[in-house]
Amino acid sequence: MKIVEPGYPGGRAIEASLAEDLRTLAQAFSSRWRLIAAVVFLCVFAGFAFVWLSPKTYTSTVSIFIDPRERGLVDLRVAPTGMGSSSQGADGALVDSQMTILTSRSVLGQLVERERLDVDPAFVSSSTGPIGELKRVVATLLYGEDRSRVAEVSPFDRALAGLQKAVDVKRVDNTYVLNVSVTTGSPTRSATLANALSDIYLSNGQSVVDDSARESAASLEARLAELGRVTEESEQAVETYRRQNGLLDTNGVPLAERQVGELSSQLVGASVAAEAAKAALDALRENGASASASDLAGQIRMQISQARAEESMLSDTYGPRYPRLIRAQEHRRALERALDAEVARVLAKAEADYRSAAAQQTALKDMLAKAQESLAQSNAASVKLRELEQIAGQNRALFDSFSTKAKQAREQISLPATTARVISPAQPATKPTAPRATLILAASAFVGCVAGFGAAWFLYLILGPPKRRRTASLQSLRKRPLAAAE
Repeated sequence: MKIVEPGYPGGRAIEASLAEDLRTLAQAFSSRWRLIAAVVFLCVFAGFAFVWLSPKTYTSTVSIFIDPRERGLVDLRVAPTGMGSSSQGADGALVDSQMTILTSRSVLGQLVERERLDVDPAFVSSSTGPIGELKRVVATLLYGEDRSRVAEVSPFDRALAGLQKAVDVKRVDNTYVLNVSVTTGSPTRSATLANALSDIYLSNGQSVVDDSARESAASLEARLAELGRVTEESEQAVETYRRQNGLLDTNGVPLAERQVGELSSQLVGASVAAEAAKAALDALRENGASASASDLAGQIRMQISQARAEESMLSDTYGPRYPRLIRAQEHRRALERALDAEVARVLAKAEADYRSAAAQQTALKDMLAKAQESLAQSNAASVKLRELEQIAGQNRALFDSFSTKAKQAREQISLPATTARVISPAQPATKPTAPRATLILAASAFVGCVAGFGAAWFLYLILGPPKRRRTASLQSLRKRPLAAAE
């Protein structure tokens, strides 16, 4: 770099090296080092004063884990217990929504009411002094006639606004952990508010599950009453139709079918009995007294045999007019007449039995024909009956299912089903988070250095170096051209 001094004859150029430039800077700064030190000291002192006079704030953080997995102690899908899922796993958008819920008016409003923040001066006090007056002037300029309305903010709303500024919710990277931070002027107060906020959030989550289960149970019970009425009507319709069409059953067998079976069995027995009676009657008619099987007829036949033997013996011994023989003959004839009467009686009884068996057989045939006709009608009507029974069965199954679900929904109320939990409760901070003394002092020192060196350089450019040093420098510069000329 070439520097030309117009004050010298001929405008001879003097080459200044980088070392000379650095010497110039060193000369400019060293000549006014007291000024630089004073400026740096003032800036650092101002930083100290700012740190000392600024109100201290403390931040406490509670960590909440949002478990995306569903948790159901009762096998019933009537209450949301998980965070949902997608092709990428649990839906992160739903986790982000929990951040909005944590800072919502409903949750923070409960915290204001629970901790009585609406009477806490730290949250509801209005500014006084010059700052307060400046705020009122600005409000008057901004709102004009509506300034009174702006000033009519309730203590609850002021406390809520202050709490919204004090609460900060952040998600830890892409995890399911939320850090809820509360910043106040007291470390204990910050930790208390952070823990209370997490407790309200978890309680609200459980309340949502309980309310959902309660609403589901109420809806199921309302539907259950309607289903009970429909089921009862359908079952009554089945019984009415069965009774009107003679489709009553015993032990699961239709009455008409059971009657047909019983009548068929009775008809077979009656047919056998009629055939047996007819055979006995035919035998009596063909064989007469020899076919009689009554005890009396057998006794009479034995007496006749004895009477004939006695008559034969008397006839061989005595003449035909022998009185004893005559009495024996009359006794035999009397026995034969008794046998004929007994055979006639047995024959009449056999005929009566046959007629009775035949009449019973005929009656059973008629009854069987009517029962078969009734069974045919019952079979035709059973198609409609099966349809009604199917409808009644479906209504009954649906009623039982809703009854079970309603009971399960009632049992699910107050069961722990929330999927969020606190993994790290808030603790009182050991040091203030604002103002940050190290950062402020470093910034003050940096600003002081920039200001000090800048002021020293500016004065060097305006006033030049000190006179003593400036004179020595000019003499050395004048000697250099003379030496070059020699």
